[in-house]
Amino acid sequence: MTVRKAPYSLLRRLTGAFAVATLVVFALVGAILYRSLSQELQRRDDIEITGKLAQFEQLVREAGSLDAVQAAPEIFHEVLLSHPGVYLGIFDRQNRVLLEHVGQEQPDLAVAFSGGHTAGSPFTCDIASIGPSRCVFAEETLQSRETARVLLVRAASDRQSLLNSYRVDVLVAVALGAALVGTVGYAITRRGLSPVKGIGRQTSRIEAHNLSERLDVHGGPVELQDIAIPVNRMLDRLERAFVRLSQFSSDLAHDMRTPLANVISSSQVTLSRTRTTEEYEALIDSNIEECERLQRMIENMLFLARTENAQQLISVVKLDATSELSRLASYFQGLAEEAGVNVAVNGSAQVSADATLFRRAVSNLVSNALDHAFTGSSIELSSFDSPSYSVVKVTNRGLAIAPEHADRIFERFYRADASRHRSARNAGLGLAIVKSIMELHRGKVDVTSNDERTTFTLYFPHSVRV
Repeated sequence: MTVRKAPYSLLRRLTGAFAVATLVVFALVGAILYRSLSQELQRRDDIEITGKLAQFEQLVREAGSLDAVQAAPEIFHEVLLSHPGVYLGIFDRQNRVLLEHVGQEQPDLAVAFSGGHTAGSPFTCDIASIGPSRCVFAEETLQSRETARVLLVRAASDRQSLLNSYRVDVLVAVALGAALVGTVGYAITRRGLSPVKGIGRQTSRIEAHNLSERLDVHGGPVELQDIAIPVNRMLDRLERAFVRLSQFSSDLAHDMRTPLANVISSSQVTLSRTRTTEEYEALIDSNIEECERLQRMIENMLFLARTENAQQLISVVKLDATSELSRLASYFQGLAEEAGVNVAVNGSAQVSADATLFRRAVSNLVSNALDHAFTGSSIELSSFDSPSYSVVKVTNRGLAIAPEHADRIFERFYRADASRHRSARNAGLGLAIVKSIMELHRGKVDVTSNDERTTFTLYFPHSVRV
């Protein structure tokens, strides 16, 4: 079961794509800027506490002993009056507090030593009542041979508050940027797709009575030419097919009207008065002949219809061309003698073809050659192999086909010269059937005619795929 996809709007998809792409790009840029700002603020905090650490180390060395440090706390407090958010702790070697500048939080700064960090290098620490912070410490040996530990802690609350505000600004900028670019993208896409609507309007105007109209591919986007040019080519094919169909319908009506008119007129004349039995029999014979002509015409038309709709299945076998041509020559020998024409066979080749269709194609060409060959001339049936094809030729001597007719004689009901229509069996479909048979075999047929010598050539591929 085939699932049919629901139609969608290309305009909406492109607008959404613009918005999503902008959202992703702006979000990535915002994240990079946010990370850069966070690292820069952290670097500044590290510079601040590292600088103060050196200053406090100097003050501790000048104090000379731990007792002197404890005796003059105001010296250390004054240094940090202009640095809110910075906490100081001075400890002995056993981490007993000698001096602290911690404000009202009263945190336990000594926990910063528990991480095994290197002295003099800032690191991230998490201290109760302060939260995530940047810490740095140093150990200083005093003149009294005592060791003092100086710890500085920079709270990250100010930095985090700034980052939170910046994050909100980034999110707002991303949302507004995506909305703005989406709106602009909608306008640009709508304008860019306007030529598509123009092509749609042009296409809607093309109908059966004006198939000569084509889509305008000049002055429009190059991308739309990938659509317009194939559509124009399709219209060319449709126009040619429509012209052929119109001509075919006209020719068909004409060719079928003639035998029907003959049947009706002859019957009316015969029935206008009493006739003898022989006259009625002659009428019946004439009507049967006309009906057989109509029957052959209809059968040929059905055959052409099946080949064009790929309903004609072919069974490809290897045929000996010489044997097949000799058999056909024997079949036409009686008609050839009546026309005063000789049929000759020469050459040899192996042909990959459907046996029935091969015989029909060659028979149509031989029948056509008999209709147009000069009395006393010879019809030549020949075959040979080429690198890509097995070639079969039917040649007769007769009036040459004019160049303007050579490309059209394979059309249905087309006759180069109606005066040469010497047989009621000829309905103008024989060469069209030959062309259809060759197309079924993925081959081709062509004709050359000059100096009263006409040759029809059939090209059968060595390998036929059906």
